[in-house]
Amino acid sequence: MSKEALFLAKEKSGLRRRMLALRRALSSDESPYLIKSLFGNLVSLPEYQNARSIMAYLAMPDEANLDLFIQYSLERGKIVCVPVCLDEGNMEAGRLVSMSCFEKGPFGLRNIPSGYEIISPKEIDMVLLPAVAYDLDGNRLGMGKGYYDRFLEMIPFKKRIGVAWNFQIVPKVPTDVHDKKVCKIVTEERIITVKGMMS
Repeated sequence: MSKEALFLAKEKSGLRRRMLALRRALSSDESPYLIKSLFGNLVSLPEYQNARSIMAYLAMPDEANLDLFIQYSLERGKIVCVPVCLDEGNMEAGRLVSMSCFEKGPFGLRNIPSGYEIISPKEIDMVLLPAVAYDLDGNRLGMGKGYYDRFLEMIPFKKRIGVAWNFQIVPKVPTDVHDKKVCKIVTEERIITVKGMMS
């Protein structure tokens, strides 16, 4: 590994450690208010209102939670899919039909039951992405496994929308050529449109 790559990895690791500590420190008393505010901003998006098929995520305890948003979308007849981690750092979109039944998946995540319908990336109108941190240029710091970056190769820029708590927006996220940007970022406080957004 080159000196530049080592420096970048160290920068990412340091930022990831700091941001995860902040996420874990989030008070459970704040969560219901934050979730409702985040929900309001998400459903106000034109991308959401026009979408037939949405890819969301099943949040870890300290992540920006989408359960309310997912339930609302299912009740309104939208197709909702979630990431399913596969071997070798890849993932696919599995259709979620109910919020009442899950299996325990990799990394302690909730997983949809086996036998799910696979949704082609071409059929997804909007992808909501979790992150450890974002910056105002649409750069995203994930958990370092690369699952999303590989999947996003098949998703146009204009369909990628980041989701995070507002404190996860930082001045600069260190990136390399493999890291994929988002076109918007939604928090409980604001909706950020990335400068110089491409079509």
